[in-house]
Amino acid sequence: MRKYIRKLQSKSESTRKQILVGSLIVCMSFVGLIWVNSLGYKFNKENFAKTQEDIKPFALFGQTISDTYNNVTASVGNISSSLKKEEPKTVEKIKNEKQIDLIPVEYSN
Repeated sequence: MRKYIRKLQSKSESTRKQILVGSLIVCMSFVGLIWVNSLGYKFNKENFAKTQEDIKPFALFGQTISDTYNNVTASVGNISSSLKKEEPKTVEKIKNEKQIDLIPVEYSN
């Protein structure tokens, strides 16, 4: 491959441009053939109805938001009802709770 590249580099600029244009035409023809062959599948009558259902604007977005909300609700639960059930803490309850003493740590280089 390196020999072929060196051979191309040694040719004149006009020849290299012609080779570039020819290779682009071949590559784009290949891509175009693949695209044309896939159009038959896209315009098939059986798939047309299914495609129309999938293309509805914001349907997928709305479904995703709904699924996300349901998943969060299922994992977290109803937060507002759990907050209302909680008893207010008194001073005695706060004193009885375990406290962890913080030890200052000095940073040295």
